[in-house]
Amino acid sequence: MAFPALAARLRTFLLGYSGTSLATGLQVVLLPWIAVALVELPALQLGWVQASVLLPNLVFLLFGGALADRFDSARVAALSCIGLGLCHTALAYYLLDRLPSLHLLLLYGVSLGICTAFLQPARDNLVQRCARTPEDGSSRLSEARVQHTVTWMMLAQYGGQAVGMLLASRFDQWGAELLLMIQVGVLLAAALFFFSLRHLGPAPHAARQKLPRALLEGFAEVKNSRAIFELVLLVGFNGLVHIGVFLVVLPLMAESYGRGASYYATLQIAFVLGTVVATVTMLRRGQGDTPGRGVLMCLLYSAALLIAISFGPTVYGLMFLCACWGAVAAASAALGKSIVQLLAPEQVRSRIISIYQLSLFGCAAIGALVAGAISEFSAPLTTLWWAGIFSLVAFVLAWLSGALRQLRIHQSDSAEN
Repeated sequence: MAFPALAARLRTFLLGYSGTSLATGLQVVLLPWIAVALVELPALQLGWVQASVLLPNLVFLLFGGALADRFDSARVAALSCIGLGLCHTALAYYLLDRLPSLHLLLLYGVSLGICTAFLQPARDNLVQRCARTPEDGSSRLSEARVQHTVTWMMLAQYGGQAVGMLLASRFDQWGAELLLMIQVGVLLAAALFFFSLRHLGPAPHAARQKLPRALLEGFAEVKNSRAIFELVLLVGFNGLVHIGVFLVVLPLMAESYGRGASYYATLQIAFVLGTVVATVTMLRRGQGDTPGRGVLMCLLYSAALLIAISFGPTVYGLMFLCACWGAVAAASAALGKSIVQLLAPEQVRSRIISIYQLSLFGCAAIGALVAGAISEFSAPLTTLWWAGIFSLVAFVLAWLSGALRQLRIHQSDSAEN
């Protein structure tokens, strides 16, 4: 499926998705580098700043999923983009006069986390609506179509992040204020793209039960599917160990190399370039009929990469390993999101997506704190070593469990792969 042949509303969705991802790519470099280079926070406080963006997911992601199931997901996504833009505008205005304190950075991070918690399930819930063509009518989309659309979505995400990180590499020359305003601009554009989708596709089923019961219904659906339940546990582990380490240890390593913000941004770009290469490969070859087994193998490869980085590679060696890490992370994320899109019932899909994201980013917040605490009292390379060992143990346990390993997806629309 070539990009020009995509449905108009799917192109609009991908443009909005890539805009939010570009802003995220800027954010993941800007926030830690402001904390490390401008405010000069130690490792433990850096962990708190990184966790402040993720901790709101523990509270608001489930509400975001329930809101997207009850109302138009496109409107929720557009309003969330506007909220993020306001957060970046406020910090840029503050930076014109003085450097932020730790407390201000924590407030900024929490505000970003709240808006993102509402954006993620609403944005991902638009996948099947935007993939549907007029010829499909109300019929169920094929497994191959869903997998292919999810892969396009991941390509928009990683491509946008790569551009954002490339812009963030100009931190030393342009300053934080200009980069923050670029984030505001692309988020407003993304809000317009999402808002233009508000009347397209089938209307979501409005939930009749009260909110607490609606939230419990999502957990009940996760529990009823062994594959989704095991996947949620596994992405929680990835958030706790892999994302937590990535958010805290990588900027500390970049600073220890003494090459400034541009090198840290280069590591992020290498990571995202790896994700783009892996996603394009999946577009050409498809995801296959055993996505669960692919997720498990990605966990094994991540363990090997963490252990390799713990030996202290050279400047260019670390860039190469980050690219490999990005390729593995992209394959795991695309396969995991496809499993959720295919197995989750439509009426509770946003809630299951929010539970999936809650497991990932909620555990990542805890992982950032743990990684910051360990790195405060021991070498960052030691943190990487133990993360790799724990990943090997998790792989063995998940493989023996068998729910993901035995999952098979029937490719009923192979012509679109």
